[in-house]
Amino acid sequence: MDAKAMFSFSYGLYVVSATDGENVGACLINTAIQVTGDPLQVAITVNKQNHTTEVIKSAEHFTLTVVSKKADMPYIGRFGFRSSADFDKFDGIETKTSSLFDPYTPVNTCSVITAAVVNTIDLGTHLMFIGEVTDAERTSDDEPMTYAYYHSVLKGKTPPKASSYIEGADPSETPKPGAKHHFRCAICGYIYETDEEELPEDFRCPLCGVGRDNFVKVD
Repeated sequence: MDAKAMFSFSYGLYVVSATDGENVGACLINTAIQVTGDPLQVAITVNKQNHTTEVIKSAEHFTLTVVSKKADMPYIGRFGFRSSADFDKFDGIETKTSSLFDPYTPVNTCSVITAAVVNTIDLGTHLMFIGEVTDAERTSDDEPMTYAYYHSVLKGKTPPKASSYIEGADPSETPKPGAKHHFRCAICGYIYETDEEELPEDFRCPLCGVGRDNFVKVD
């Protein structure tokens, strides 16, 4: 079976966030869809290992923003390759509060949707949350970012916790011949190629934004 056949499906990119009053979670996902019109309901799928998943379970609601094409890799890295358990994803970026009190950012978004969880489905590695929409607003006229655009234009990779992740399918996970040295980011898996023995002191991962201390030399 060729699992890469799944790449033919069309996806978008979204940031889902929630707070239960004590904890805040936010992460990038690529599986969100409207499932009914009356009542208006949306479904999102989040990895069980994500801190955000536990926050949504506790809060019983979530806020979803549709990412626009204006988003760059540092933005993607902020929400997609760091954990809310030890990193404040809203620090240093414009933040608002939804009608259900979830934090979200209007930066690089097309719309924001707030929903109360009405059903949860266990999918093994992931949980699907079905939410009844309580509020929705267009935040810009920007074009939504598709997963295809993310891969082909931004050259982004699929996070291991993403529902569409296929181990070994992303060529960026494998060092390429040519450069003398390769350094792999321990956070997102990005491989940096260089002729230098060490990374510069001010080096930061172009994908997730972490510093050189998070890189491991692989050859």
